[in-house]
Amino acid sequence: MAARVPDEDWVSARVEKARHEREMALAAAKRLEDEVQRLAYRVAELEAGRVALKNRTDEAEAYVAAVKASLPWRAIQSLRGLVGRKW
Repeated sequence: MAARVPDEDWVSARVEKARHEREMALAAAKRLEDEVQRLAYRVAELEAGRVALKNRTDEAEAYVAAVKASLPWRAIQSLRGLVGRKW
């Protein structure tokens, strides 16, 4: 059986198909890179919001702790305890 040499049209078609597949792969890679960048920005945005919320929560907890540690608060709670009420 003799080996058949591909003709020029067949080779051109294969080259064109490979070129098209490469272009499609590059376009898909670009879309994925853009999506990764968009998601990275979104993660950073959410992380900043989380940190801000944690800071506000920490400030509120510190304020409540300071109020509960104050002498007037403790005096009021002692008086409430005398009448049978608990905070």
